[in-house]
Amino acid sequence: MLIAQRPSLTEEVVDEFRSRFVIEPLEPGFGYTLGNSLRRTLLSSIPGAAVTSVRVDGVLHEFTTVPGVKEDVTDLILNIKQLVVSSEHDEPVVMYLRKQGPGLVTAADIAPPAGVEVHNPDLVLATLNGKGKLEMELTVERGRGYVSAVQNKQVGQEIGRIPVDSIYSPVLKVTYKVEATRVEQRTDFDKLIVDVETKQAMRPRDAMASAGKTLVELFGLAR
Repeated sequence: MLIAQRPSLTEEVVDEFRSRFVIEPLEPGFGYTLGNSLRRTLLSSIPGAAVTSVRVDGVLHEFTTVPGVKEDVTDLILNIKQLVVSSEHDEPVVMYLRKQGPGLVTAADIAPPAGVEVHNPDLVLATLNGKGKLEMELTVERGRGYVSAVQNKQVGQEIGRIPVDSIYSPVLKVTYKVEATRVEQRTDFDKLIVDVETKQAMRPRDAMASAGKTLVELFGLAR
């Protein structure tokens, strides 16, 4: 006997940036097919924003130090890579940071342009002594997945501009599991449970919606 039942999706909110999504019932075997597709799409195909290059006043390359700054430039770059940003612009935009010591330099000291937001303002970027001063330009771009600093380096790039590894994906972690569920008298249907954890730039529900839209558009090519 043919049993047809439209699957439903429910969300269990774990915290602001982590949710579990339950999709059921699915035809036997479809749980793993859909789970793997969603996981790959969530991790690699959701667009986001990231810093792609940095220019520090008085610095020509990353293997040096800035007077009055505790961290060397390499450590500074590592901290910058932890910035969580979002951008409404399709073109590259520049954020500025100017801070005089003594004290900590945090992401809250960054001045983003309209349409750009820094989502983790408490992130510590550097430590300045009494005479320390830090001035930086941070270029933000939109993209997908991961792009290395080597790939971000542009031909004819100005001296002193340091390319940065960019992790565009707003999704931090995705896991899934498949359990059996009952439909009428049959107990071999699939229940897919997808656990999604995101950065502060996007909520799991929005990431899931974006991934679903991407898959629908892809599968729609067969029409």
